[in-house]
Amino acid sequence: MDHRYIDEHSVAERYLTNALPPQDRDAFERHMVDCQECSDRILLAGMFHAHSPNGIPSPAQPHPALVLRLKPAALVWIVLISLLLLLAIPIAVWLFERPSPR
Repeated sequence: MDHRYIDEHSVAERYLTNALPPQDRDAFERHMVDCQECSDRILLAGMFHAHSPNGIPSPAQPHPALVLRLKPAALVWIVLISLLLLLAIPIAVWLFERPSPR
């Protein structure tokens, strides 16, 4: 799925209104993972529709995992810091709770 197809077939708008067939929805979601422009377009359209005073119900919001756009390096740092904390806390507790030698 590319931008030309997305624009010609109003894929982003149909995505927001849940009017896409499942295979097109999956293809568009895979495209959005790597495309900041389409992710931003969905976010902005969702915010616009959510605050629309015309009484039209808000379309479905994009899945939070698609909104969260972390780079692989950031994910590696998050995992490393989490592992460090998971190891450091029990070690610190063990060190401070050891009986002191007399």
